[in-house]
Amino acid sequence: MTYKADLHVHTAASLDGLSSLEELTAAAKEAGLDAVAITDHNLCTPVPQRLNGVLLIPGCEVSTRQGHVTGLFLEEPLDLESLRKNGLPQGGDAVEEIHRRGGIAVLAHPYQSPGAAPEDFDFRPDCVEGANARADLKVKEANERAAALAQSLGLPAVGGSDAHSRREVGNAYTRVEGAGLTLFELKAAILTGNCAPVLVRNTSHLRKGLSQFAQRKRKGGLKNLAVGAAYVLYCSWLDILQK
Repeated sequence: MTYKADLHVHTAASLDGLSSLEELTAAAKEAGLDAVAITDHNLCTPVPQRLNGVLLIPGCEVSTRQGHVTGLFLEEPLDLESLRKNGLPQGGDAVEEIHRRGGIAVLAHPYQSPGAAPEDFDFRPDCVEGANARADLKVKEANERAAALAQSLGLPAVGGSDAHSRREVGNAYTRVEGAGLTLFELKAAILTGNCAPVLVRNTSHLRKGLSQFAQRKRKGGLKNLAVGAAYVLYCSWLDILQK
């Protein structure tokens, strides 16, 4: 059977998240997705097994010194306090902690930042995110380079929208050829490479701007609000230029 799983979604529990779990799963159902992974920033958000008919994959996006590593199919929460006791952890340490908790580790949007190079990633994840709907906003070839990295390492490539609001869910996803729609079966299919990343559309600059505004608003202060509002206007201008 073929299933569609968006493996990178943020709820309002992330500082820059805008939508609730209820809203995100409703959007996923409308987009024809079978499963979504909840991967809040440095936070293991508890999720039910299913909501609105969509299978929920427990996850977490961990910030490391080499970029972001996403833990998926976590059987228990990561020990983020120990992992981050000396500041940002090494990527390899994040992978080990994800494995300890029964999950699989995904190198998320490795080329989203300008200047990133293959030698920066001196650890081995289980998969590489080859399609991320936000990755190309700064670096136009970010997804192409990520897919090439997965191929060079002999690792499965997966896809996720990196949604920070319900309007972004399903902009990218993973097509999974699995035996059934359970956490165990999806995980097994991905680890054996029976999957492929799919980019439906790139997220607009405006959507990114709105999520950044939400983050600054939550931090509080007039300066944060002013900077956030200015960034939203800048993102809107970028979208106009691309039309």
